[in-house]
Amino acid sequence: MSLLITDAGIAASIEAEALGINYKITHIGIGLDGYVPTLEQTQLKNEVAREALSRGSVPALGQLHFEAVFSGNTSFDGKEIGYFLEDGTLFAVDSRDGEILSLKRSNTIITEAFELNLAGSSIKNITVELMGAPYATEELAGIAKITTIDKMNSDDDETIVTPKKLKDNTATDDDIDTESNEPKFIQLPQLWRGIQKFVLDKLWLPLAELIYPVGCPIPYPAAEAPPKFIAYIGQSFDKTVFTKLAERFPSGVMPDMRKNYIRGLGEGETPLSIKGQSVQALGFSHTLSAVYQKTTQIRSTSPSSTSTGNVTYNVPDDNWSSTTPTGRSTPYTRGVGIRNQSANSIMSGNGSITGTGVETNPNSVRWLYITRAA
Repeated sequence: MSLLITDAGIAASIEAEALGINYKITHIGIGLDGYVPTLEQTQLKNEVAREALSRGSVPALGQLHFEAVFSGNTSFDGKEIGYFLEDGTLFAVDSRDGEILSLKRSNTIITEAFELNLAGSSIKNITVELMGAPYATEELAGIAKITTIDKMNSDDDETIVTPKKLKDNTATDDDIDTESNEPKFIQLPQLWRGIQKFVLDKLWLPLAELIYPVGCPIPYPAAEAPPKFIAYIGQSFDKTVFTKLAERFPSGVMPDMRKNYIRGLGEGETPLSIKGQSVQALGFSHTLSAVYQKTTQIRSTSPSSTSTGNVTYNVPDDNWSSTTPTGRSTPYTRGVGIRNQSANSIMSGNGSITGTGVETNPNSVRWLYITRAA
């Protein structure tokens, strides 16, 4: 350690003690030369910058803490540091034979901190004082005042905001949800939350409910429902979460629209009632518009007779008639045997169309039925 209290510094201390006063270190100087300090020094050998203390304290007897701000275009590799009293006296010098003690580049701002330990010396009446300490700005480091809560939303441009005060004055999710009127800052997550709450929940969703209410099925061209929607596949849902769905489906179960069609509600029918699959009978009938006769040739059962005649069934009169055989004066009334019969037939009865599969379907395209989950 090459810190040395100069003869001028000691003399100032003795003089102040004789007068019963303290003397004050008020400035720090930076120089470019490196060397071993000497007692007779009264100035730095190559001083390039000198600034008033921006902060200083006496943590304990004989221990002094200094801070100074160096700004502007000055550039240096500081190898010598001088501690100056309020009257300009060089109180102490620190130089370490070429070691860089402070570094600054042009157009930069640095705050240098220095410690001076006089605990082993007889000097007891030294103190530090802030002389002309600058206030911090965007361009210059210095002392800054911390703002108060009541100034958080003011036009004050001379105080700074601590992270805690910023946090305490920033809107939370609860502020958004409860629609707080307190003037607070807002972060992006709360901004998007506010947009969702007021634009989506209070504007769009009520409008959507008027245009197409929750529960109305929507055909969707995919195998799964998109976010914020629920499919009609017979699954349960939480009625405490999806309250509007619970109004439409009090059982808490979505109807299963897979392989089902939507049909208009008939008079006396119950909404959401299910009609099982059925096929209506497709019958037909036939009516003859003219008499249809079925004629059979008959002959006598008497072996000696060869006379023949005809017996006719008349449709639609539904009766039989006969003709008189040759050689007889009356038709046969008994003992008649059938000789031959025509093969005519009559269309009759009801009919039905049989199916070709397990379902009755028209041509169709498969869609997933969904609705808004709300």
